[in-house]
Amino acid sequence: MRYLGDEWITAADSALAEAWQQVADKGDEQTTIAYSVKDAPGDDGKKKKVQWTVSFGPDGASVTAGNPEGDPDATMELDYETAVSIARGESSAQVAFMQGSLKLGGDVTLLIRGADHLGEVADALGSLRDSTEF
Repeated sequence: MRYLGDEWITAADSALAEAWQQVADKGDEQTTIAYSVKDAPGDDGKKKKVQWTVSFGPDGASVTAGNPEGDPDATMELDYETAVSIARGESSAQVAFMQGSLKLGGDVTLLIRGADHLGEVADALGSLRDSTEF
């Protein structure tokens, strides 16, 4: 499946929902993070922006295509090359942020406070690496 394609989004949603069931402390509130990846390859060979949303908390966890309904709690903007490096486990969001390759918006302190939960998200999505075409 192609990274950030429809099939990948569906597989990411399933992987995160399943992994999230094992998380003991799911927090007190639902958190939504909107991702925007520029210069991703499109089916037609042209570069495009891909937007997807991760939501997690006591009500469960999900990955969906597009922007969330309403305002997300936080946003992450990055280019495709950086997104691939993070998805492959070659880099981290923290390193990309320090290098200026990842821009954060919204309640950035939420990302710091929720680092453990973000680790759970990364682990769940990391399980897709072997079946993903980058």
